[in-house]
Amino acid sequence: MTWQENWQKWSVASADDAALQEELTELSNDELRREHFYRYLEFGTGGMRGELGCGTNRMNKYMIRWVTSGVAAYILGQGRQNDGVAIAYDSRHFSAEFALEAAKTLGAAGIKVYLSDVLRPTPELSFIVRKWQAAAGIVITASHNPAEYNGFKVYGADGCQITLEVAAKITNYLETVTDLFAIPAGDEQRLLQDGLLEYIGAEADTAYLEEVQTVTQNPELTQQNGAELQIVYTPLHGTGERLVLGSLKQAGFTNVHVVAEQARPDGDFPTVTSPNPEDHEAFEMAIKASDGADILMATDPDADRIGVAVKNENGEYQILTGNQLGALLLHYLVTQPEIPTNSALIKTIVTSDLGEKIATKYGVKTYNTLTGFKFIGEKIAEWETTQAAHFLFGYEESYGYLVKSFVRDKDAIQAALLTAEVALALKKEGKTLYEGLQEIYETFGYFAESLHTITAKGEQGVARIQEMMQQMRQADSVHPDVVRKEDYKTGEGIELALPKSDVLKFYLADGSWFCIRPSGTEPKCKIYFSCIGETNVAAIAKRTALEKHVLAQLQ
Repeated sequence: MTWQENWQKWSVASADDAALQEELTELSNDELRREHFYRYLEFGTGGMRGELGCGTNRMNKYMIRWVTSGVAAYILGQGRQNDGVAIAYDSRHFSAEFALEAAKTLGAAGIKVYLSDVLRPTPELSFIVRKWQAAAGIVITASHNPAEYNGFKVYGADGCQITLEVAAKITNYLETVTDLFAIPAGDEQRLLQDGLLEYIGAEADTAYLEEVQTVTQNPELTQQNGAELQIVYTPLHGTGERLVLGSLKQAGFTNVHVVAEQARPDGDFPTVTSPNPEDHEAFEMAIKASDGADILMATDPDADRIGVAVKNENGEYQILTGNQLGALLLHYLVTQPEIPTNSALIKTIVTSDLGEKIATKYGVKTYNTLTGFKFIGEKIAEWETTQAAHFLFGYEESYGYLVKSFVRDKDAIQAALLTAEVALALKKEGKTLYEGLQEIYETFGYFAESLHTITAKGEQGVARIQEMMQQMRQADSVHPDVVRKEDYKTGEGIELALPKSDVLKFYLADGSWFCIRPSGTEPKCKIYFSCIGETNVAAIAKRTALEKHVLAQLQ
């Protein structure tokens, strides 16, 4: 179907939807209409994400019905309609409405739904799916994207994001749906009366907070001394406040100041350009409110990612990278007096090798996965069956961490609690988190990492990203010091048994590397750099030179 036919179909079919008719009218020229209708939003293991608006290339209630119908078909095919689907949502525009729309679509198909009565974090949804023994889970969120975005993520019965196989089954069904406006949606009150819709409330929070206590490695330390650690926290207008504060308080961390201006959930994210805890801007208000705090913490809107800022040698707050915080948390875990035998670390292929160095020294084996926490969750599930290893810690450079497997996705609440404990333990030794990181570097070598993103929106942007990947794949010499190339799409140079993925990784002789891949959720191409040096200055200089050489080829 052409974009013109698609546009015309929506114009006719939506005659009874005044709000949609108004949106369609605002698309005043063919360029705008084409952008909204030239394709359907893509669905994959990471779900579906896009800008809000009318059309098949935007997030709206009809696209929610469409993608939910695919989930419903999968659940019915499994014969698990009575086990139900748990649904949660974040603070974004239309998140609550989209969550209810998904619930009504599932209910119309005869599938039981457990719908969150208020906004809740993504990791809590993963927990709810497992605790309630649901067949699947859905979260309405676009994570840390700007305010104009929303999204739809799907979880399997194990609380992990769906596998490639399940995503393919759902996609195959979606390709058979020819009329979005014919997808039935039930009535909320009728579904409640029929027992097909049930709201989940505070009991989920209580159950989660009980489990999260197991994250603490030394409860005696935190209960007796937790109040000594001064923490400033911001939920960045998202879902994190209730559970982050609850978990910290019950562990003994009572000296926590919340940035008031960013505490209220607000889909406009009015105090930041983007609610991304990776960005320094997201910490500006926390820094103003710091009053000499030991650590500053920020969680993204659905509270699966966390950023942490600490004072450096100049007394200025510095945001730790995802790799740096991961190294600190891992080092603390592996240096505990007793760790389970056969313990293992799981990290992604674009995450720093510093973690593997730390793990190896303490007898912990490292397993690498493709980018995406779903692959970490799949490895945990595999070990539950095979007993091949004991999960100790999982993380990725993009500020995602998991300590305990009662959740099967990255969990900023768990990470906040463990970060506070590590900071407290170091403070009792007269050190800061920053000083603890420098000690790790002195022992294992200095690592300098960075991420560069090339954004290319629209139909032409997709083609540009594909062109960049092809250019790098076919280049005879991307860099003169490259000694090995790994192509995760063709299998060239790869020793790991991983699914095929459009990722290229280039290694230098000293173990430094750079990696390029298209984003799975945004119109972006991501280029990662990781360089090793005998000093911090040397590592940064090496990274800067490598960045300049590689990025010049992608302009």
